[in-house]
Amino acid sequence: MQETLNALRQIPYVTSVEHLNDSIQDDGFNVESIRNLLANRRKVTLIGKNGCAVFFAKKSNIVLIRSEANVNLGAIDLILDSIE
Repeated sequence: MQETLNALRQIPYVTSVEHLNDSIQDDGFNVESIRNLLANRRKVTLIGKNGCAVFFAKKSNIVLIRSEANVNLGAIDLILDSIE
């Protein structure tokens, strides 16, 4: 998984890649709500005027990818699809 996270960080315009887990104490993240959102899907992409957020779930792992508006979402998808 670490290799995948490092590959995602190399994509231009990706600003951060975070592994979310239950130990996060940030009020901005409710991991249980994110887990419920991803219950029936593997990936959720939120696109806004100033950037994008991609939540990706694999088993019990949740990854948050934040980017600027100009990111190549296809490159992110390609790397995420390579995870088995």
